[in-house]
Amino acid sequence: MHSASWNPAHRPAKHRKAEAMKPLSPTLRKEAVTSLEQFCDEQFDEPVGNLAVEALFDFMVAELGPLFYNQGVKDAQARIQGVITDLDQEVYQEPFTYWRRKR
Repeated sequence: MHSASWNPAHRPAKHRKAEAMKPLSPTLRKEAVTSLEQFCDEQFDEPVGNLAVEALFDFMVAELGPLFYNQGVKDAQARIQGVITDLDQEVYQEPFTYWRRKR
């Protein structure tokens, strides 16, 4: 029997519409483009203009960014799962210690 109200949050993860990654701050974006520009200057015989480097950076963010983002999420999930698995051992409190301490 289906509920009268449908909640998209109940869809399996692979079918949920993903929230867009937050863009880099202007400062971080500028530093990243500058780093990529330096890399291009060192690696290629022909000079690469700033507009070309920015276009390459935008492409890499759009095309490869989700790959690294998703891997980061998986890594964080694994780390958090490990912490949760060990939680009972980390915070366990021995019960019925009052009388033992009295002796």
